[in-house]
Amino acid sequence: MIEIILENKRGNQKINSTAIEEILNIKADFGYVKDISDSINQENIMAFDCKLDKSVFKYEFLEEDFYDEYDIEEEYLQVLFEDIKDYLKDVCDDVEDDLQEEYKYDDIKCHFEIYDLDETFTDVKFVLTISFGNINRAKLADLTRHIAKRQLQGSSKYFN
Repeated sequence: MIEIILENKRGNQKINSTAIEEILNIKADFGYVKDISDSINQENIMAFDCKLDKSVFKYEFLEEDFYDEYDIEEEYLQVLFEDIKDYLKDVCDDVEDDLQEEYKYDDIKCHFEIYDLDETFTDVKFVLTISFGNINRAKLADLTRHIAKRQLQGSSKYFN
């Protein structure tokens, strides 16, 4: 758990990553959220290892003849992956808006990076970073990619 002090319209306000983890866990989109902010050692940034709820996307395999006949397997899977990315982008935007409203602080930014996805598209693991400071989106995206790579290499609870 880390704690950040914001200077907002209400004055100084403390925010801890455990409270943010609880907010994320309440959302129906998340099947699992774990605070990994301690592991990144970045000022004013929190990080969470997340799993999308299994009910959000469901991919059912069809008969192989169907794929061969219409030649759609690879393209169809790419569309599903893009749909998942778009969905997570919307979730991040909602989280960002909710936190800005909750803490009356406009400089909150969120970014995600998928680090694992099973073939059924029901097991989507990703890292969510939330910045409470002045950082540009490209830097936050780079940090998120780095954390996701680390999670894929074994830091995630899913691979231990």
